[in-house]
Amino acid sequence: MTSPRRSAFVPGPEHHRIVVLTGAGLSARTGLGTFRGPGGVWDLEPELEAAMHAGRLPGSIPQLWSVWGRMAGIAAAHGPTPGHRALARMGAHVITQNIDGLHQAAGSEDVAELHGSALRATCLDACCDWRAPTTPGPGERAEDHGVPAACPVCGAPTRPDVVLFDEQLPATDLDLALELARSADLFAAVGTSGVVFPAAQLAPLAREAGALTVLVDLDPPSQAGPRTGFDLVIEGDAHEVLPAWERAVNGVAQRSFLDPFGS
Repeated sequence: MTSPRRSAFVPGPEHHRIVVLTGAGLSARTGLGTFRGPGGVWDLEPELEAAMHAGRLPGSIPQLWSVWGRMAGIAAAHGPTPGHRALARMGAHVITQNIDGLHQAAGSEDVAELHGSALRATCLDACCDWRAPTTPGPGERAEDHGVPAACPVCGAPTRPDVVLFDEQLPATDLDLALELARSADLFAAVGTSGVVFPAAQLAPLAREAGALTVLVDLDPPSQAGPRTGFDLVIEGDAHEVLPAWERAVNGVAQRSFLDPFGS
């Protein structure tokens, strides 16, 4: 059974390996918004959701460049939020469903990107391992984002390195996520309910391995199902909760001078 909400919780000295699963809610402050639910990207622009299905390739490639390039550009222009920076400063290991690169920009080193990255291009041919960093911006062509339209290795079209519906998650990142979950003594899901598989198995996996599991969300789900993997549910702003955790982990008595910036 889920424990009562206790917003005053902070990691203690018994928590040596903090692992955090993050979702769109952590990056929403940058202007990216969330994808599902009322007011989400798929709700406001349903034609974009249709374009995100792998079965629409290769015809959907211009739309993919436009959508993901724009989102990567928004993230790059805004930069990491206080929540991203707090996770980096406390040395948390990160598993993210986000594609915006903000964890790495904040300084996090161990980041498993379950849904890929809008800051990379990849080859449409799954048998080709060509990848390259992009320069996010507007436009429907690969060249608008600093990469060639044809793969320089095999000649196939290039596309954003983002996982589409009906595609497999990157095996290396999924394996890292499972390893991190098993090794955690404190596992938190932030800005995501974590109800979509395989992310949904991470909190139960961490708990089974002995970790305390915590859900941090402004509006956590009221249904019992999504909460069953968590020992503790904190209803609060991640950009306040995570800096408080970071101060506890690093023994800082007052707010870090970095906390107010990047809001």
